[in-house]
Formats: sequence, C-alpha cells, structure tokens
Amino acid sequence: MDRIIDREQQKNIDIENFVITHGKALLNYIYSLMKHWELAEDIYQETLIAAYIGYDSFEHRSSFKNWLFKIALNKCKDEWKRQKVKYRYLEEKMDVIEQNEVQDETEKMVLEKVLHENLIKKINELPSRYQQSLLLYYFYDCSMKDISQRTSMPLSTVKTHLKRGKERLRRKVVGIY
Repeated sequence: MDRIIDREQQKNIDIENFVITHGKALLNYIYSLMKHWELAEDIYQETLIAAYIGYDSFEHRSSFKNWLFKIALNKCKDEWKRQKVKYRYLEEKMDVIEQNEVQDETEKMVLEKVLHENLIKKINELPSRYQQSLLLYYFYDCSMKDISQRTSMPLSTVKTHLKRGKERLRRKVVGIY
C-alpha cells in the first residue's frame, strides 16, 4: 500500500515541480506552435491532464520535461487535425454554395434569354411603325433623340410610337410574365 501512495505522491510532486519550473516554457512552446493564445492555454491544460492521467505509462527513458513536451506536441497535432477537418468541411460547404450560385446564375441567364426572345417575338407581332422604335429604345439603348435622328422621324412621333407601342406590347406580354 505504501508503494501505491508513494507512486501517487510522486506523480503529484513531479507534475507540481514541472509546472513551477517549466510550466511557462511549455505554454510558450504550445503558443509558438498554435499562434493563438487562448488555444495554447487550452492545450496546456489538456497536456497537464493527459500527463496526470497517463503518469503510470511514463517509463523514465527520457526526462519528465521531454515527456510532457511530447504530449503537448501531440495535443497540438490533434488540434491541427481537428482544424483541418473543420476547414475541409467549411471548404466543401463553400463549394456547394458556389455551385448553387453558379446554377442560380445559369438559370437566371437562361430565363432572361427566354424572356428576351419572347419579348422580341411579341414586339415583332406589333405594327411595323412601333417595332422599330421599341427595339431601338429597349434593346439597343438608344435615346428618343437618337431614334428620331436614325429614323428621320420627328421626336414627337417617336414619343407617340413608343407610348402606343408599349401599351400594345403590355397587353401581349401579360401571359409571358
């Protein structure tokens, strides 16, 4: 029974002495690996707990300090793996989001093209005097003044054609949209 108590006391003494003498060095070592202070503190605590729990497996082939630093390194590696998995998961989620955005954009482009084609068909069903003004205004981004110059029509006639053409077109496209 004395041997068990001695072993338990030795464990407490070794860990306490390590924390007093090398605790700050271990924490700085972990921080140098992780580059994040709060994470380093968490891993420091995990390292001390793992050392306390696994003390019986310490074989005294190396110093207690080296053994604890090795535990700390392994804890850091575990955290890197967790972060890598988390990063990979986030990357996959971003890929899915980007694919959906591309699909949405493609759908939008296709729908716009179909609507554009249907609108042109409906404009072509209008009397020719309205067709030219509407096409130039909506599809070639010409101003009323530009249309007047291109078609040699008075500006007031262009305005009238656009107004009447839009009214007739509105009645034809009610079913499209």
